[in-house]
Amino acid sequence: MKKLLYSAIALLISFLSIAQSYSGKETDNYSGITSLSFNPANLADSRFKTDINLFQVSSTTSNDYYAFNFSELFNDASGISFEESGMRFPSQNNNVYQNLDILGPSFLFNLSDKHSLAISTRVRGYLNLREVNGNIFETLQDGDILNKDFNIDMENLNGTAHAWAEAGLTYGFVVMNKKNHFLKAGVTAKYLLGAGGFFMNSNSINGSYDSVAETISANGDLSYAAANSTDENDDFDFGNGSSSIGGDIGFIYEYRPELKKDRKLDSLALRGHNQYRFKLGLSITDIGSITYQDVNIDTYSVSGTVSASDFEDDFEQGLEDNYSFITTTEDVTVQLPTALRYSLDLRVDRNIYIAATGAVGLNASTDPYSNNQLNYTTIVPRYESRLFTLYTNISFVEYADMTWGAGLRFGPLSFGSGSILSNLISEDSQAADFYIGLKIPFHHRLKSKEKKNKFKELL
Repeated sequence: MKKLLYSAIALLISFLSIAQSYSGKETDNYSGITSLSFNPANLADSRFKTDINLFQVSSTTSNDYYAFNFSELFNDASGISFEESGMRFPSQNNNVYQNLDILGPSFLFNLSDKHSLAISTRVRGYLNLREVNGNIFETLQDGDILNKDFNIDMENLNGTAHAWAEAGLTYGFVVMNKKNHFLKAGVTAKYLLGAGGFFMNSNSINGSYDSVAETISANGDLSYAAANSTDENDDFDFGNGSSSIGGDIGFIYEYRPELKKDRKLDSLALRGHNQYRFKLGLSITDIGSITYQDVNIDTYSVSGTVSASDFEDDFEQGLEDNYSFITTTEDVTVQLPTALRYSLDLRVDRNIYIAATGAVGLNASTDPYSNNQLNYTTIVPRYESRLFTLYTNISFVEYADMTWGAGLRFGPLSFGSGSILSNLISEDSQAADFYIGLKIPFHHRLKSKEKKNKFKELL
């Protein structure tokens, strides 16, 4: 029993130790094909003739149960114990979120001045663990807990882990280009290939542990299911996946005033330059779902008093040996983490910008077979040029309050973290992330041959 309980605690803690993210990078006008994941309209009228992505790796983790003092890693990394060094914030409904996003070989190109195409490949994984009773985990931190009585109270437990691959075709086009107003749009069609998923749900489990008799008395329900796209070791296997169609759609408006008298902001109307004073973006991403056929769903009726030792070695076997259950076979449809994304970018000076971006998850958190986008808002001041972009970002993230990070793009290489600065100064970090990527960019000219002399005069 004790082995099982501490394994559950270790599982929660492990989610904090593997984390990365694109936080802040999406505001860079030279982020290229990476930015299409946030708004496909970024493809139209971009700063690139062609942008070839070699690889981008991103992930993020957030939770509201466990926090860690990352500064201890620099003092004595070898002696760090995540279980002992962290702080815990238990509640009746703690949550854990994690996603992994790998952008594989991808490229964009222009069909004309107003039309562009992009082809992309991605591998993604999401985990949502909701309504976990952190007070139970906190109780289990007591090394002498099995010699004491304690209560079990869990309501609306919901967990979904899902992995899939995408092949996307994005079309971006200019809708309007008038004197001071510019509007562009984009749409991405995705071929989705599911790798499978694991699902756990419970309306309620209530009971108690008797330390003298070493028994568990409980009443409630628990359902468990695993999609069929796994191998004999229960690892995700894309070769056995279900396929589907999904998509993204987005719009971007730019206010482009006359800048000829403002030499610092004058772009000569060339595609190699940003021409806006400010822009607004709105998109809906990850529209769609993946259906897995003939999924076995085990639903247990948790009722009665059983020996705690039955769960020490094999939790699932303990359930089967002690509680009645029914197995149903049905199709399971997993919703993608559909989100509404928004952005505002203000050009303060020739190379100085300040942006605000964010996302709101559109799926219901109570849906037993869905992933949910983490809600966040990020403020990103940055210095941006064709050669490099340097930014810092302050984010307000669901489950983790505020994070502070920084990132750098230098030529084809980009890396950063949306939480590295806050993690260095905070004693209770509840989120951690970093990203890294490499690409081959081909930019539009900064000036045309015909206007070369005029450009020099303006500068």
